[in-house]
Amino acid sequence: MNSQDRIIKASYDLAMQYPVDKITFAKIADAADVHWTTVKRYFGSKDEMKKVLMNDNLDRNGITHQDTRTKILESASVIFAKHGYEGATLDQVVEHAGMTKGAVYWHFSSKANLFYELTNKSLKQLLNGLPESLHAVFHSVEPKEAMKNLLLMQFNDCLDDEKNKQPLLFFEFISNRRESGIKDQLDHSFKHLFHVTSNILEELKQKNLLTKNIDSTSLSIALHALINGLVLMWIISPSSVSLTNIVDDVSKLIWDGIKPDLYP
Repeated sequence: MNSQDRIIKASYDLAMQYPVDKITFAKIADAADVHWTTVKRYFGSKDEMKKVLMNDNLDRNGITHQDTRTKILESASVIFAKHGYEGATLDQVVEHAGMTKGAVYWHFSSKANLFYELTNKSLKQLLNGLPESLHAVFHSVEPKEAMKNLLLMQFNDCLDDEKNKQPLLFFEFISNRRESGIKDQLDHSFKHLFHVTSNILEELKQKNLLTKNIDSTSLSIALHALINGLVLMWIISPSSVSLTNIVDDVSKLIWDGIKPDLYP
């Protein structure tokens, strides 16, 4: 086996054992019994090394990396729901997905990174439906009733047996986050959520569909904070907080505060 073949084999072997960020030219060189500069010459850069390995894996396995990533996320969702954030492990995700640990680590560097991707996926789904949902409310003949129905749909998702663990998981996750990288990612994702919501609200203001007396960015943050805060109170004290019972008053509180200035 020549040095090039040894480098390729060593790279794949290491990728099955470690996250890609932990694989260095020196480690590959040691495993391939070559000098690290030989490895660097072969790949050119670490980014190119990752690209080469991923493209070759695609050809060998016959599946896309997006398929692999999706399967890992689906398994992670099951494992986190079953064991909670703290109780879940990457080994459990690996076993459920039927993959090697290296395959999981290739896409996700840690349990926190994996859960963040699940969270970000949910936020993207929320954002995809948000413009249509908000426009439907404010263009409705009975906007207060439409808002109530929108809130009720959100609350019923929390109460659903299959979904009601997601809010608890999320709050468990963010309450224990110390990694600066994950905190920065969460900050970026929620900043985007507030920005998109603010733009929608500003558009509605320009159409005189809600009051112009409230800053759109402040209103965006307040609305998300109110809904998430109510869900958190329900998680803490479900015997005291009935989401379905308070939805009438909550929708009235919101509508009275943001209805158009000339609305009766």
